[in-house]
Amino acid sequence: MAEGPDRRLSKEGRTVFEMARKLAADVAALERRAGGPPPETFPRYKEVRATYIEIVGLTFSVQERVPRVAAEAPKDFGQWVVRVKLRALAAFTTISLAFLENPPVAITQAIGAHDVLVAEQKNFTEVLGTFDEMLFEAGIDDRMADALDATRTGIERILERLVELLAHSPEALPEF
Repeated sequence: MAEGPDRRLSKEGRTVFEMARKLAADVAALERRAGGPPPETFPRYKEVRATYIEIVGLTFSVQERVPRVAAEAPKDFGQWVVRVKLRALAAFTTISLAFLENPPVAITQAIGAHDVLVAEQKNFTEVLGTFDEMLFEAGIDDRMADALDATRTGIERILERLVELLAHSPEALPEF
């Protein structure tokens, strides 16, 4: 991708490459966040989760447009987008695991926490189901695949931890 807007790019090409720059910056920020302390409160975790969901949405938007800008993009642009998606997943997995290993009481005992835990369980189960497909799409080399294997292990540990937390989390009260 060229630095700055390139006049030779179509309007859509410029838009996609600006989206890709934002995506790269957002993922780098999430990775920096993963290197720090885990979220201390449930609202902070929800903020991180919202950031991750925004990244996934932006990734989807860029992936959707890759075929339309293929002639203007580097040949491995589609793989780059999937690799960025995997980096975001790795960072979010690190943050989630750190948070869920020692969660605040609010996530385990608060009314409504059960629904959140069930939603997280569903989301991580779906991601684990598509993980190998993402690795294949990204054209990951063996070295990077080994590093991403830690992400798979983290997701599996998150799912185990969610089962443990759900066993002690009160279900939501039925509405009348």
